[in-house]
This record gives sequence, C-alpha cells and structure tokens, in this order.
Amino acid sequence: MLRKNVWGARSELVVGVVILIVLLAIAFAAGYVVRDLKSRKRRADARRWTDYAQPDWLNANAPANTNEVTATNQIAGAATGELGRLGQMLDRWETRARARRVG
Repeated sequence: MLRKNVWGARSELVVGVVILIVLLAIAFAAGYVVRDLKSRKRRADARRWTDYAQPDWLNANAPANTNEVTATNQIAGAATGELGRLGQMLDRWETRARARRVG
C-alpha cells in the first residue's frame, strides 16, 4: 500500500533523493580537497627538487597594508650573482626592453 502525503508524492522517495544529492555534494567537495592537497605536495616536491630558495626581498610575514617604506618592500636592486630560472627570464626581458628603448 502506497502512502501519499499532501502533495501526492511519497515522502520516502523525496528524502532519498535529498540524501543522494547531499552525498554527491560531499563527494565533490572531498574530490576538490584531495586535489588541492595533492597539488600542494607536488609543488613542494618540485620546489625541493629545483633547489628553490626564497628570495631575500620576499618576506611572508611582511604587513600587507602599510604605507611605510621598509627594507622588505623596497624594489630589489640590479640582478647580480646567481639567478634562478625566473630571475634569468626577467633579466632577459629587462635587457630587451632597455634595448628597444635605446635603439
């Protein structure tokens, strides 16, 4: 015997559908969390294998909203000595930009 509620549908079916939707949402959220954790681990491994060293001018603890000029937020001087891959690329771009302005 099927019981019907006021709207004419079985309430067990509605509850079942809602539970399935909630479980699906939890599964999607778990997938995104796992993907983020794996990506963070992969990036950390990549930094470790490429001998990543944090530059002196990049201070993670520097205040975000300040108008005061401190030694940590001054523009870095000319690139000298050893450069990483990003430093080399930026140095080449800067050299080419200077050459375009002059020539």
